[in-house]
Amino acid sequence: MKNTFKKLPSGLIKLELVILFFSAAWLVSGQNPVSPLYNEFKNPPESAKPRTWWHWTNSNVTKEGITSDLEWMKRAGIGGMQLADVASGQGQVVEKKVIFGSPEWLDAVHYAASEADRLNLEMAIFSSAGWSLTGGPWVKPEQAMKKLVWSETYVKGPLNYVGKLNSPPSVEGPIRNLSRSARVLDSDTKFYKDFMVLAFPTPQDDIKFSQAVPVVTTGTGIIDPVALLDDDLSTSMVIRSGKDKNLVWIQFSYEKEFTARAITLANRSGIPVGRLTVSNDGKSFRTVAILPGAQLYRAGKVETISFPETMAKHYRLEFTGAPMKPADVMAETNTLPDSVYTFSEIKLHIGARINRWEDKAGFYHLFNYDPVGSGEVSPSTVIDPSAVIDLTSKMLPDGTLEWKVPLGNWTIMRFGYSLTGSKNRPAVPAGSGYEVDKLSSEHTEAYIKDYTAPIAGH
Repeated sequence: MKNTFKKLPSGLIKLELVILFFSAAWLVSGQNPVSPLYNEFKNPPESAKPRTWWHWTNSNVTKEGITSDLEWMKRAGIGGMQLADVASGQGQVVEKKVIFGSPEWLDAVHYAASEADRLNLEMAIFSSAGWSLTGGPWVKPEQAMKKLVWSETYVKGPLNYVGKLNSPPSVEGPIRNLSRSARVLDSDTKFYKDFMVLAFPTPQDDIKFSQAVPVVTTGTGIIDPVALLDDDLSTSMVIRSGKDKNLVWIQFSYEKEFTARAITLANRSGIPVGRLTVSNDGKSFRTVAILPGAQLYRAGKVETISFPETMAKHYRLEFTGAPMKPADVMAETNTLPDSVYTFSEIKLHIGARINRWEDKAGFYHLFNYDPVGSGEVSPSTVIDPSAVIDLTSKMLPDGTLEWKVPLGNWTIMRFGYSLTGSKNRPAVPAGSGYEVDKLSSEHTEAYIKDYTAPIAGH
């Protein structure tokens, strides 16, 4: 008899085999209900049970509440918890607060551990007060997170240079002299240590930059741009919309064509969404760079964007969206434009700059490096690594440098480090302090010991 069945596709045969395999497995498990896998699904082991965050909110803690919470976790099938003392959230309020780190708090932690043992619950504790991340009042400034800072001095040789180099900023903040808050107090910690002194021939294009003086206008007319061009992130100015309330712009106009390869912006609220356009007649503009907005949860405050070498008389920044907040980034929404922006720096560079170098250097966050590469540039606008001179040994502790400057224009950079000012959050005041420097094993180990010793010794 002739076979009339058609040959099945190989993919369909594989699918049927998989179905048959699992059907057989189901039949076997159904016939053998006492198999280990069956029992573990029916009665999950402790290691398979979920764990939960357990917030002690705003110091509202009692032993009765601890017992009630943990017994509920046990009834619900939760296998353990991670204790977090936080200054956030809601819930019941008690009359007598149990403050982080106090003898009463340490006693409450020990009581929670004994109750967890009684109920066979796994207990862990967050690495600090708050949920971010490893900080506390016991962290000293020298143990805290640091950032690289620098100052620049320009000299022309040949010259026997003797002088005190400008001091790099010691203000607490994320980058350069940008402070963490708009108001800097005299009582704020001013921590600084020198690191290195380097000198290199100033690129020819950067020498030309100092000679170009633009006329700066916005929708409200001509402005004095000194706060935008002074290399000082503690000064700022407000840029407002003109007749068109839906668009804020700022324009740099030059008498002759100006060559630019990058632009730096600084805004304490974050860099707005927008574009850089150029024109020679002041009427017809074309886009040469895009301001993309934040790429990660928190937007950077200082950003350098490089673009192909451009020659134009007019450079106009148009801001089409407000700086993105974390919720905007997570929701992937487009922000509406503001009518007012405050900037502490807007500066065009004739010399080449690494695109988004602030993000790449770790001062801020960058999600994807592929789209933000730096283009090819001419030799006249780059630093020759072989020409860099290490002058660290020639600088005295007070910053005085003695150096026989070779022929030409030279840039001297004094490098050091100061504090980022980062603190753990959200923490009650008793648990708030500097974040420890995670790049130092010595400081990190000291942090862990200082945090856990009172708990272990109570």
